[in-house]
Amino acid sequence: MGYRARLGKVAKKEKEKFIGLSYEEAEKLIDKNSAVYRPQFHTQLYELGKYFNLTQGTIPFYDFDLEKECETEFYIMSKEQLKELIEEYHDLIYQNYEHLAQGNKNVQMFINSRAREWCSNFLNPYYLDEEETDGELVGSWQYEYSIFNLVYIYRTFDWETDYLIYSAW
Repeated sequence: MGYRARLGKVAKKEKEKFIGLSYEEAEKLIDKNSAVYRPQFHTQLYELGKYFNLTQGTIPFYDFDLEKECETEFYIMSKEQLKELIEEYHDLIYQNYEHLAQGNKNVQMFINSRAREWCSNFLNPYYLDEEETDGELVGSWQYEYSIFNLVYIYRTFDWETDYLIYSAW
């Protein structure tokens, strides 16, 4: 499986319960079927996958260093950071198409990979009737599809009452 990054949400009022607590004290407030890096009050909105790493401008949710305690991440992400992530995805998509437009053998590889994704008998690149998607529109990690999940989160997220959480484990 590997270390995967995710976006989620937490009600702002939840942070107050953990102010000034140590890792051990926070752990006691978490349900036994959860963990400090995926607490019961966290709702996952989108899984970014393995190849994303938020490093700049992070605001820790907890007062202790979670990465040091258990090699996981749980940070508050701003609307501006989400916008920057969307712009990063946009640039990656554009660069990919620019590269493909140069007409080399990568075009065939690209078309084959997309054909495999669209003809799968097990997984569609989008969600239609699935019950548990956490609001996701797209199940694919392809940048040109997953950007729409990020735009949807950006446009509909309740920034007044919730924190957008970047987590990874």
